[in-house]
Amino acid sequence: MPGALKKIHQSSRRALLLGAATVLAAGTLPAYGSEVSKLYVGFAAGGATDTLARLIAPALSSELGQSFIVENLPGASGMLAAKAVERSAPQQPSYVLYPTMTMLGKVLAGQNPDLDKITPISLLYEQFTLVVINPQVPGLENVRSLQDLLQVAKAKPGMTYGPMGVGSTGHLTMEWLNSLAGVKMQAVPYKGGSPAMADLLGGHIGVLIADSTVVAPHLKSDKVRAIAVNYPQRMPALPDVPTIQEQGFKEVAGVPWVVLAGPAGMSEAQTATMAKALARVLAKPELVQAMRAQNVEPRSSSPKDAARLMQADLALWSRIIKEKNISN
Repeated sequence: MPGALKKIHQSSRRALLLGAATVLAAGTLPAYGSEVSKLYVGFAAGGATDTLARLIAPALSSELGQSFIVENLPGASGMLAAKAVERSAPQQPSYVLYPTMTMLGKVLAGQNPDLDKITPISLLYEQFTLVVINPQVPGLENVRSLQDLLQVAKAKPGMTYGPMGVGSTGHLTMEWLNSLAGVKMQAVPYKGGSPAMADLLGGHIGVLIADSTVVAPHLKSDKVRAIAVNYPQRMPALPDVPTIQEQGFKEVAGVPWVVLAGPAGMSEAQTATMAKALARVLAKPELVQAMRAQNVEPRSSSPKDAARLMQADLALWSRIIKEKNISN
């Protein structure tokens, strides 16, 4: 773990323990709800989602006067963590960092995403998706834009690319681009970003579409060239790399996000309290800086706006999954 990030984790843990000690010393229950709430992460410790949860938890503890403890339940694209929260009592809820891929995982399996079993509270952050190439792979030496890549793909039907997983937003975005551009790049899905990135660096694949959290640590390599960003604005760390929309595909929308959610049945007062606390947390300059260092964009919202976003993206991505006949 880098030194700066280690210090953030250490200070976060101290703040969490101090917050808990203050509550116990006062001899009263915190105003918001249960004394300790679990904040579930559906991925392994040390990953980007886990790191971000451990940045947010102590700040949220400070805002609400209660402790939030991060617990990892990795597996099934985050669905195990979502299930744990679905079983939580709305009076003393647990919470989950709920990403787009968890919602789409069920769609890909032909199941109902069960959004009625959770209560969306607030958007937490959005992720940049990057289209990158290895310019050392034959045929890609002169590719410097999305249009360049599509021209190569037209000349080489069946050219492959690597998405992070079947049905990932990167996979669906590239299939959408295939349709719009009239090309037939063939997906070779990976089980996660790390093996996909390793194969790009090794020259086993020439094109990768993945979350910025996976790609960013390798951008200084001469084997990685970013050619497009899927986001409404350019990525702050890559101001010279244009968005997909800037490169002629204004129809392409939808970016991966993470929403904070609780169990179904939470009251409007509970969700409003949490959402307002998160808005204050996500406005803190030090937290904004720490989250952007992880190559995500902090975003807060009302519970209703979070629910609308989830439903809108469910409709969007489900349409592409159906049109392209994609399944696990």
